[in-house]
Amino acid sequence: MSVMIGLDMGRILLDLSDEVIKRLDDLKVQRNLPRAELLREAVEQYLERQSNTTISNALGLWQGCEEDGVEYQRKLREEW
Repeated sequence: MSVMIGLDMGRILLDLSDEVIKRLDDLKVQRNLPRAELLREAVEQYLERQSNTTISNALGLWQGCEEDGVEYQRKLREEW
């Protein structure tokens, strides 16, 4: 759950299908949380997952390259 005390917050308008709103309301009852808190939590989780995915996609990028990484770096710096 987010800690909201002392945080500046903006507002957004979000259009959701009736089915999604119904599912959100069911979750609201189940977890006893307001819709807004559930949506904040979902957005935070989504953004965290996206940043982790970006990092994961970059790991191992150099794997399988024939060129030495340090030599490649030197060539790039010579272009400066």
